This record gives sequence, structure tokens and C-alpha cells, in this order.
Amino acid sequence: MHAPAMNDDSRIDAAIDALDPTMALMALIQITGDRTLLHRYWDSIDGRQEELVETFVDIHAHEERPRIDPAVAKEIRERLRAAVKAEKPAVMPQLDKPMFRKMSRLLLGQDLPEMSVDVAFQHAGFTTDTRVRKAEDVPPADFKVLVVGAGMMGINAAIKLQQAGFDFTVLEALDKVGGNWLTNTYPGAAVDTPSRVYSYSFEPNASWTQFYPRGPEFLSYLDRVTDKYNLRDRIQFGTWVEGAEWDEARKIWTVKAVRNGKPETYECNVLIMAVGPNNNPNYPKVKNLDTFKGPVVHSAAWDHSVDLTGKKVVLVGTGCSGVQVATAIADKVGELIIVQRQPEHIIPNPQAHAPVGELERWAMEYIPFVAQWKRLQSLHSQMRDMHGMIMKDEDYAAKTGGFGPINDGMRMMCEGYLKSHFPDNPEMVELLTPNFPVFAKRPILDCGFYDTLKKPNVSIVRGELAEADENAVILADGTRIECDALLLSTGYNLHFGRQFDIRGTGGKTLKDAFDPHPFSYEGMLITGFPNFVFMGAPYSYLVANHAVVSEQQVHYIIELLQWMVDDRLSSFDVSQQATDAFIDDVDTNLAKTAWVQCGSAHGYYRDKGGDGQKKVILAIPRHNSRIWHDLRSPREQDFNVTRSDGGAPAAQRDMEMLTI
Repeated sequence: MHAPAMNDDSRIDAAIDALDPTMALMALIQITGDRTLLHRYWDSIDGRQEELVETFVDIHAHEERPRIDPAVAKEIRERLRAAVKAEKPAVMPQLDKPMFRKMSRLLLGQDLPEMSVDVAFQHAGFTTDTRVRKAEDVPPADFKVLVVGAGMMGINAAIKLQQAGFDFTVLEALDKVGGNWLTNTYPGAAVDTPSRVYSYSFEPNASWTQFYPRGPEFLSYLDRVTDKYNLRDRIQFGTWVEGAEWDEARKIWTVKAVRNGKPETYECNVLIMAVGPNNNPNYPKVKNLDTFKGPVVHSAAWDHSVDLTGKKVVLVGTGCSGVQVATAIADKVGELIIVQRQPEHIIPNPQAHAPVGELERWAMEYIPFVAQWKRLQSLHSQMRDMHGMIMKDEDYAAKTGGFGPINDGMRMMCEGYLKSHFPDNPEMVELLTPNFPVFAKRPILDCGFYDTLKKPNVSIVRGELAEADENAVILADGTRIECDALLLSTGYNLHFGRQFDIRGTGGKTLKDAFDPHPFSYEGMLITGFPNFVFMGAPYSYLVANHAVVSEQQVHYIIELLQWMVDDRLSSFDVSQQATDAFIDDVDTNLAKTAWVQCGSAHGYYRDKGGDGQKKVILAIPRHNSRIWHDLRSPREQDFNVTRSDGGAPAAQRDMEMLTI
């Protein structure tokens, strides 16, 4: 959308008239710099704020709040109208923390927990600089950083490395940026995080056309960011990394890759893997699948040449991608039979396909600060205490037989939502009701799946795919289903780097180090692999969206690299003691969560190790606000380091008194 001429009074008037008055006040205060407005309107607004109900919080009945006096709302909007039409630079573009606390308190209707104030300030986009270490020196000319992957994490790392003055190169196997969003092109593919917060805090996108954007729209966002920061010249596309080896004597990594069919070798001081855990499609073991005459298509490697129009289609899997595929293709195919291994908790999501209204989008794009304050509203649910959502509340469980107050509340909400769709079909309700806590598997935001199941050409059966013949698939119980095409929405293999030949100290491979299960320190570092960062390693997921997690990790990486520069370190390696302490604490607390106390739930949260035992390694059982604080600065005592020959920490500069 092009910026409208600012004399387009009707557009400005309409957008401001549609804006919530509390939101209008937030923008007005920053544009005018008039702090007294906060006190002037406080009593008129407090207790009457617009309540933004996000998906994961809407578990109780909501009392209707009294409305703001229309005369007060009109007065605020008139003041904002005048300020916007004046077209003057904002007087208060930067907020101090006391002002942020007060303004956010009025907007949200409650104080942010102390642990979340700084977190919200950053992730809502009120600051773009979160550096803690005051740099003593610039990176030396021969200090090279290599980033593998140009998806959401890799682009984030590239931007912050660039801003911190590091020489870096990004290696990307594909021919464009985007990672998973480039490869996941199945029908209905969409982000299941609200669009307002599924973007970088330092580069918010006010122009989302949907509350949950489709893959192509998110890809276009990453493209714009890549171009804005001139990153394309730093990315080598078509470069498949095969492995890397640590040279202990030289304190460098040698990385082997194939670029456009030719072998390439790179050297770097620090190697950052930004490839994520979801790496390639997980194909179930199906006997005689090669005899099936029809097309077999996996949702993670969609074949757009396959025409499903009018065909009898079997779809295996009802996870996040499965329900999206089913909803997207149901009206196109002749018949759709969905094979469900086990039911999932499905959460009401009225905004699933909803467009962002034109006036709301216009307000976020062209009225200063509205985008940040709306982003804060969307972040609010994850900034609060979540007692009894993931961690089992033992006292509550002893009294009620349940799991925890929030978890049980969400479970009841999901059950009520399911029953509301099938009020006269108890068999379907039973078929679709899970017997495990919410979050034992990834809950699904409804994209219209229950409505899809009610279509006359759609049916669902419980079972597992076991075998195939020329014209049919056969389930484990012997049920034979004839079909023209087979679609697999059976997830990914979570390699966590085990697909690469990465060799650390003494030549030990990452695959061997991760036997029986992958592990990490703080979700990024692996003992025995110096100067190596694996973004999104084990113990770093499920407590915040991918944008939030990656920003926190990139911040930590920059702090770590600046420590190397300032103290003339040639290598860092987290100590075994520190890693063991981290893993022990995390595993102890994981045992108290729905991820581990999962009942019969299957799913990708659990890694099947070399010992045949399944272990939850994806998640970290800590509130994201705590993780933000944990990752502000490396704890130097947790590392074994070496210094460059003759190297010493940067000298403190004395300040001499100047005279005239």
C-alpha cells in the first residue's frame, strides 16, 4: 500500500474514529510529548479499556466492561486528529521506563510483572538496541563469522552481526531467503502465531493483511527486510553445507560445502548454525508403498503438479499442517478421507482467515506508535504469570484430579468448542476428544477443521497407515481404503544438526555427542564444540514464538562475540559442569510438565534416542521472561576460554583532564 497524501482528511478521520480511545491516547502522548495527558484521562479510562482477548487466555467468561464516556473518547480523538494532521515530528519518540510502565498499565488494565517490563519494552518495539556489554574494541579484520541458513533466525543473526561490526557470510542451500516458509508451500500453509508479533521487534510489520498471514505474505516480509539491510550480497545461495571441523591448533572452523554442484571450503572463527530443527519430511514406514499407483505427496514437500480436483484422497495426519491441508482442499477433491492417529486439542480461532480491516491497517501504518502499542497488546498474554498452564500444579491436582488451572481451563474450552460443532453427534465428539492434557501435543488453532469435517465429501477415521497396494492404503487394523492420491502430513525429522558431519574437539562428531539424545547449554551451546553456536538447539522452544526466541538468542550471540573481541579470546567452550547443571535443572522441571506427563500423546516433542527411549528435548520449562534475563550476558564462569597469542583484554582508557 502506498502512503496516502496526508491531506486525505477523510482517511485520517475514519481511521482515528475507528481507533480505540485508549490506543489513540498512547499515540497522542508520544506524538505531542504531553505527559500530563496520562493523568488527565486516567480515571476516565481505567477499568474501561478495550480488552484484547488472545487465543491462549480466553478461558473464562468475560464480564462486559463499562464503556469510556463518548465525550472523553471524542476529545482524545480530536486531539489526535489535530496532532496527526499537523505532520510534525513526534516529540517523545523514545519512552523512558517509568513512562512505559504507566502507559502500558493504562493500555492493558494491569501492571506488567516486573520480570516482563524490559522484555515487553523490547519485543513490543520500543527499543532497537538491547546491547549490554559496552564494546571496548572493534572486531579485528581477520575475525570471520559464518552463518548457515537464511531463514528467520539466519536473517536476524546477519542484521545484528552487521550492526555490531562483524565480518560475516551467510550460506543458504536454497536460492532465496525464507527457510521453512520457502519449502512449506502446501495448500493452506499459514503462520499460527498472531501476525502482529510474528516479525522482528526492530522491524515490525504494520501491513499484515491477515491476523494469521499465509506463507507467501511472510516470505515477502523476509524479502523486504533482507533488502532493507542490504544482506543479499552477504548471502551465498545454492550452498549446501555438508560438515565442519574444528582446528584446535588454529582455533578456527573449516566448513565444507557444495555450491552449485562444486565443492567449496570456508574458514571462520565462529560458526553459527541457524538451520532450525525441522529439516526434512518425516515419511512413515509403510509396507509396499512403492506399489501404490497414485501420487504420494508430503505436506513438507508439496508437489504442485499434482491435480487433486475430483479425486478420492486419503490424508494422513491431523496436526497443524494436516488440518490446514484438509481445510484448504476439501472443496476441491471429490472425496477426502482423513486418517487420524489420535485426536488433538483444537482451540477456537475466529481470526484464522480474517483479514485485518483496512482502517486498522492504515492506522498501524500511518499513525505513529499504534503498531507498537498493538503489538504490546498481542504480547501481553505471554508476559503474565502462567501458573498451571504447562507445569503441573500438584496441590490443584490433588484437590481436583486435574492438571493445572490454566491447562484445565483450556481443555474445557476446547471440549466445549468441539461439542458446539457436533451437538447431535456424540460419536464424533468422542472420536475427536483427546485423553491427555493440553500442550502434551502442540494445540491447534482452528482454521475451520471442524466445519470441514461436516462437509458431505469428508470423513475421518482413527488408525495408523501400515501398508499399501496398487489402488489403496491399508491401516494397521486391516481397514483397506481405495484412493487416487495419498497425502502425508506426518511432520518432520528433528535432526538438531545430526544430519551434518560436524566434528569438534578431538574429532568427536555432533552425532556421537548427541547419543543417546541431543542436548545444549542455554538452548545454543554444546560442550566440546568451541566457537560453535547452534541456534534453536534443544531446550529452547515452546515458550515463545520463533521471532521472540531467535531475537533473544541473537542478542546473546552478539554479547558472546563482543566478549571474545574485548578480551582477545581465540576460543570459548562451555564447561561440562555448567552444561550438566543446566540440563539437570531443565530435566528436573520438565518432569513436572504436560510435555512429559503427557499420557498417551504421541508427537515430535519427544526425541527417540539411540537407546530407544523417548525424551523431551525440544522445550524449556521456564517462563520466557526469565529466559530473556538469563540470556542478557554470558556467565563467564561457565566457560573455558583461550586467548590469542600475546593477547590481553583491551586496556582501560584513562581520561585525561583537558586544558585550554
